[in-house]
Amino acid sequence: MDVTNFLQPEVVEVNRLPARQPLESFANVEQARQDTSRFRRSLDGRWRFKLVESPSSAPRQWQHPATNDSRWATISVPGVWTRQSFDDLPHYTNVVMPWTGKEPPYVPEHNPTGLYRTTFTVPRNWRSRDVIVHLGGAESLAAVWCNGEFVGMGKDSRLPSEFDLSQLVTQGDNLLAVMVIRWSDATWIEDQDHWWHAGLHRSVYIEARPKVRLDELIVDADYEPKTQLGTCEISIGLNARRRSFTANLWVETEGGTGLSPLRTSLLTLPRADNRARSRCEFSALERFEIPSVQPWSSETPTRYRVVAELIDPNGKTVEVVTALTGFRRIEVSDRRININGTAIKIFGVNRHDHHPVTGKTMTKDEMREELVLMKQHNINAIRTAHYPNDHRLLDLCDELGLYVVDEANIECHARETTLAHNPRYTAALMSRVTRMVTRDRNHPCGIGWSLGNESGNAPVHSAAAAWISHTDPTRFIHHEGAERWRTTASTDEWKQPPSPSVQRCQHVVSAMYSPVSTLIEWAKWAETTALDERPLLICESSHAMGNSTGALDRYLEAFWQHDAIAGGFVWDWRDQGLLEHDENGRPFWAFGGHFGDTPNDANFCINGLTAPDLTPHPALREFAWGAQPLLAEHLGDCKVRVTNRRSFTATTDLAMEWAFTDDGELTRRGRELIDISPGTSITIDLSSSRPDVSGELHLSIEFCLRNATSWAPTSHVVAWEQFAISGSQQRLTHRHLPLDLVTDDQAELSVSFGGGDPFVTDLCASLWRAPTDNYGFGQSLLHGVHSLGGAQQRWEEWGLHQLEYELVNISRQQSDDECVISISRALHGTSHHAKHTTHISIASGVAVFDEHIQLPALWTDLPRVGIRFEVPPHFSQLSWFGLGPTESYPDRCSGSTLSHWQSTVDEQFHAYVVPQEHGAHMGCRWMQLCAPSGQGLRIDAATPLIMTARPHHDRDLTHASTLADLHQATTTEVHVDVAMRGVGTGACGPDVLPDYVVPAGDYRWTWALSGVGKPAPT
Repeated sequence: MDVTNFLQPEVVEVNRLPARQPLESFANVEQARQDTSRFRRSLDGRWRFKLVESPSSAPRQWQHPATNDSRWATISVPGVWTRQSFDDLPHYTNVVMPWTGKEPPYVPEHNPTGLYRTTFTVPRNWRSRDVIVHLGGAESLAAVWCNGEFVGMGKDSRLPSEFDLSQLVTQGDNLLAVMVIRWSDATWIEDQDHWWHAGLHRSVYIEARPKVRLDELIVDADYEPKTQLGTCEISIGLNARRRSFTANLWVETEGGTGLSPLRTSLLTLPRADNRARSRCEFSALERFEIPSVQPWSSETPTRYRVVAELIDPNGKTVEVVTALTGFRRIEVSDRRININGTAIKIFGVNRHDHHPVTGKTMTKDEMREELVLMKQHNINAIRTAHYPNDHRLLDLCDELGLYVVDEANIECHARETTLAHNPRYTAALMSRVTRMVTRDRNHPCGIGWSLGNESGNAPVHSAAAAWISHTDPTRFIHHEGAERWRTTASTDEWKQPPSPSVQRCQHVVSAMYSPVSTLIEWAKWAETTALDERPLLICESSHAMGNSTGALDRYLEAFWQHDAIAGGFVWDWRDQGLLEHDENGRPFWAFGGHFGDTPNDANFCINGLTAPDLTPHPALREFAWGAQPLLAEHLGDCKVRVTNRRSFTATTDLAMEWAFTDDGELTRRGRELIDISPGTSITIDLSSSRPDVSGELHLSIEFCLRNATSWAPTSHVVAWEQFAISGSQQRLTHRHLPLDLVTDDQAELSVSFGGGDPFVTDLCASLWRAPTDNYGFGQSLLHGVHSLGGAQQRWEEWGLHQLEYELVNISRQQSDDECVISISRALHGTSHHAKHTTHISIASGVAVFDEHIQLPALWTDLPRVGIRFEVPPHFSQLSWFGLGPTESYPDRCSGSTLSHWQSTVDEQFHAYVVPQEHGAHMGCRWMQLCAPSGQGLRIDAATPLIMTARPHHDRDLTHASTLADLHQATTTEVHVDVAMRGVGTGACGPDVLPDYVVPAGDYRWTWALSGVGKPAPT
């Protein structure tokens, strides 16, 4: 058989069974409740495998049982071959295709093709049943043979393909052979922003289904919030051509307690109004009403079991299938997304199937780990970007409580405006939508269907939307391609009511990376004019690439404050780095280009709120704070108003823990049990507990779980806030270990204890910091150029990365108890210079620095203004009184709190996939660096400053492309900054907001350097 005949878009499948819900066949009800079926066998494990250059290169009769495969390699299934030590490697592109010189539907002649072989036996109790093989996912085309005979073929890498093997299986060993072709016509509509892999990346199993069986179990569970009535409409479909079978149907709790009466339904020919619901010859439609049902939501994910028991004419149970469901109602109206009659807010992330070792293959436990981490950070929704995720992920979202916008496996980014209009692809595009809906429609977590991503807007999208509206009108439809212009246009053109065609395929207003001001402006327009009834749902926002997500608090606050903004999804959840090692065995996270993949889009796949191994980035804490379900507001003195921002649940599961601090030191704490109904507030007065202090008095509040849940332990903090009550920062304080400050002829400064070896060196002004991804788009990694013309390009043009320091003047005045040194320098860039003047007063072994930097008018936007110096690495113990516990920046510090924090210098390193600026702490009153002996130095600020201490220097962070390139310096680099630029989201989205730019002008600040600890013995 010439399989290359399949490489055309009109051929979507051959002999593939119709899509259906992921039902499992059980012999009886008890087995169904215990999820112990005798009729499914996993084929996961080690298969024989051979990789050839193209489909036509496959050995003759490779799929035949007589072929000896003992010398073939073995491969793990599920798993992509690109991550299993074969010559064909991962390839990353975002927009462009992974080749050049081709137009759709054509692909390169060199087309790596995997030949898979495994054997299985058929148990005796299966012989009267149909034997079905299930391929959970194959990238990008899978053709199947059984015992040497061709079975069928299927495309769509992210949905299952099932084939009937019944006529081909025999007693004893049976050979299953699968050819997976890496590139196909389907690749053109799977051009998502992710790695190109290849292989059987989801589980494979065989299953025995009765000859007469229930092939469909469709559940629509509705909830009436006013009466608390649950309505369950159950549609079943019989794979048979006989009328004499019946089905027992009922609804029960997950524990097996019945909630509805058993109803026996005679399977008949479907009525005309039910044919859209059933693809089977015979079906039944039953409706149950259950009073006082517990509704499903992300806050209360209560599930119920629907049971369908097929009975033959003799009254014998043929099979049992079940579906877990939840009662809930989704409505989109008046610019709101309502669940169970109440408006909700979406605090979501875009999620890829990704694992740093296995590529696209994940276990259920690994998926659960992801979702638990999301829940712990107040994430309540997922957009399955940009394809249906493994169906087990939706099972977990049902269980744990996360809303899902389920997205079809459609993206033709490289031909975004044209390919969807190509009639040759119409069937394929429709198939991907209809098969997704068919598979996933029973999940209560699914609140919306998405027609794909970055695939333009064509008649096929309208047709797909119409099919969904007819088949499943219970959820909204999302299609960003219908009106991407709407919130990105530079004029008021987007403030227009939607056209009828847009309304039919886009029930929400979609946006990508719009400035928060634009979103607010649209929301105000929509609320004022009522010209658009749809809510705004930002499908991609706050691009989290590296040290990023600046102004995330403003986006999330806009969600809370503006009813017309339903929320959005951060791009994205997890850095898509792949674990590799350099020639010296040093690990790093690989991205585009590390596998010889050309063309590539470098590190543009590295944009998650977590690292590839799920280590949270500091931005995740900021998200958790902005999305927190309780709001605490300071009313003055020690009064606090607490608002329950949840939609459905009171706060009886939480305790409020409060603490007063004096200059960061804990003075008094307490605990209150709170009971606040959804959407209401109470006032708490802690004045009677207020301590009498002399320093800065702060009140910190945390809302903690009183009991463990399925996603967090007891005392997990779900919300927090801090308020300044009284007092002001104390004057500069000094410690007891005197220091000496020495200057040479060029005014180079060094500091020592009692004339010993210098422990502060290279003290100078600093205007440069290691660029983040947002400033230079992967530090110029993409195609080797500053492709987006970011801030880094300007800074280098000005010469900020290699300033030359010219001494202008130095003077010294000495008295009996004080020495004053004045130093003036010019900081020369390429064509302009700054002026730096510092006055140092040294008395009692303490140095006080009065700094003044004058920046030229041309330098309108700088990375930082401050002082830099180095200290020995044995000053490894770090403490500070400032914002923490994680790093903070001017536009990403709302979730930080002021306290005394303890750490080490090494722990300040944050391993962004591409090394870059990190580790700053806003609002620092002081910072100490000490040796384990306790001796060290202290930095005090007259007014709060930004302080950083880390084991890697700016120059090393600037030049490193991966973590393996980065080597720890021989000294610790310290920064004391009066101003620092925000981080923004400029790699894909708005740059730093004007409030967080460091402009030209004069900068003055005062700081002190002193010793701590005891002097060394003499």
